[in-house]
Amino acid sequence: MVLSECRQLFAEHTLVEARVVHDFLSAGWSINFKDHEGNEYPLTDITGVPCSYDTLKQAKGVIHQVGDCPISVDSLFRFAER
Repeated sequence: MVLSECRQLFAEHTLVEARVVHDFLSAGWSINFKDHEGNEYPLTDITGVPCSYDTLKQAKGVIHQVGDCPISVDSLFRFAER
């Protein structure tokens, strides 16, 4: 889903949580939004490729552009969050 789709679904109360995942392939952070049923929807660009952010702070900033929702962070490398 692109950012505008995420905003719309969040405004409709379909999305309830954001999960930031450490992507070991790009060494960045990707974002998945969750709905009430636990389904996850990755944030993608217009071509359908998942977006990756350099820092956890950047990823959280993008989530705040969508809305004020709970954020969970999954990291394979805990030292990366510091």
